[in-house]
Amino acid sequence: METWFTAVIYGLSTSGILFLVSLALSIGYGLMRIVNMEAMLYYSFGAYVTYSIVSMTGSFILGAIGATVIGGILGFVVETTLLRKVYHRNMMFTMVVTFSVFMIGIGVIQFIYGLDPKPLASPTSAIIRFMNVQIPLYRLIIIGLAVVAYILIQLLMNKTITGKALRAGIENRENVEGLGVNINRIFTTTFVIASAFAGLGGALNAPLVMVGPYMGFDMLLTAFITVILGGLGSIKGTMVAALILGQVVSVGGTIWAPLAFVGPFIVMFITILIRPTGLYGVKGTAFGFND
Repeated sequence: METWFTAVIYGLSTSGILFLVSLALSIGYGLMRIVNMEAMLYYSFGAYVTYSIVSMTGSFILGAIGATVIGGILGFVVETTLLRKVYHRNMMFTMVVTFSVFMIGIGVIQFIYGLDPKPLASPTSAIIRFMNVQIPLYRLIIIGLAVVAYILIQLLMNKTITGKALRAGIENRENVEGLGVNINRIFTTTFVIASAFAGLGGALNAPLVMVGPYMGFDMLLTAFITVILGGLGSIKGTMVAALILGQVVSVGGTIWAPLAFVGPFIVMFITILIRPTGLYGVKGTAFGFND
């Protein structure tokens, strides 16, 4: 029982990081109908910024704040200078464009930091004991931050005027702009918030993995599986999918190590057979195709 309980807690922390990183993908498709593969760049830069700040100051909190800020800044630059020019273009076109940005970013990382992975120690070694099970406090912090992020983004989307204008702009941009609403500014603000969360996800995952130039590639596939499983453009679906995949990776890997890698593909395959739009996807918009 101790082994399984520990696996569940580790799975929840994995889910938290998956959700934070996948938000940019989910919101990018939900708002602009583009697949912004460069979102993993914010994740990678977030991890490296955290590594740099911790190396200079020894403060992980400052590193995480810096990662969040740099993720938001990169999201702002990319959205205002590039993504606005490819709105409403073919989905394959946007994938190629954003993937190109991702590759350029990896080149920049290699130029600045080199090819060698960088280790980053956990900010705390504290252990919480619960029912004779030892749980790293850092894992619980990740879970808590992911829950806060989900609550904040849901409040933004559903309880504010900005969120209502945003959802209306997705369906009918012209009518919303006719009411005097600057929909571009709202799109940018929401995209920057999602990008900042991706940077935070990189910061939080940095102590759990080696910080390397290709860490974005490792996360890209899992993040895609998350948003496809949950339903493209659905924040709730992204959270539910992250919860499922986190347990598949952690508990499945405990049962049989290869399941940590192939398990997410199996879950996605079965789900898509039953619900082609994903768990919470909107019929007629999944994968960019119409019924």
